[in-house]
Amino acid sequence: MTEARRAAARRQTKETRIAVEVLVDGSGAATISVPLPFFGHMLETFTRYSGMDVRLEGDGDVAVDAHHLVEDCGLVLGAAVSDALGVRDGIHRFGHAYAPLDEALVRCAIDYGRRPHVVYAMRELRGRINDFDVEVLGEFVKGYAQTAGATIHVDYVRGDNPHHIAEAAFKALGLATRTAFTVTGSGAPSTKGTL
Repeated sequence: MTEARRAAARRQTKETRIAVEVLVDGSGAATISVPLPFFGHMLETFTRYSGMDVRLEGDGDVAVDAHHLVEDCGLVLGAAVSDALGVRDGIHRFGHAYAPLDEALVRCAIDYGRRPHVVYAMRELRGRINDFDVEVLGEFVKGYAQTAGATIHVDYVRGDNPHHIAEAAFKALGLATRTAFTVTGSGAPSTKGTL
């Protein structure tokens, strides 16, 4: 029987307070508490399609801007995921997915090989949903990649509705992550022999 891949992480600064618990081999259950409803919806979407169970509580200076909280949630969630994966022996490592939502289509390719890098080609995702600036979602992806040790490419293919585009992006990120986390063997999935 393999040990459960689970971990927790916290971050407290003058700007934010965040606590995360993650179970990689979960059912996609999300318990998210943030003062930005649309961002909470995106975190629930990522969680659901990744197959992880995530409990995330975050608060911060959202009266100033959403940027600090969104980025720091990415940093803390990524750190918890990295801890939960451990040495990453046997994982598939790579994942990719296309996710449509009505007229919107977004693709994501991901590598959990401990080389943080992001290409977030979502220039068409602009505007506000309620009071949330959807452009700041890229800061979550950057923060997450940095601490999760992931290379992430998120590419807009088509779409008009900002809600649909954003949700398709977080679905694709979740689906690609689910594939990458699948245990397919043993040992490091690398020609170097280690990650």
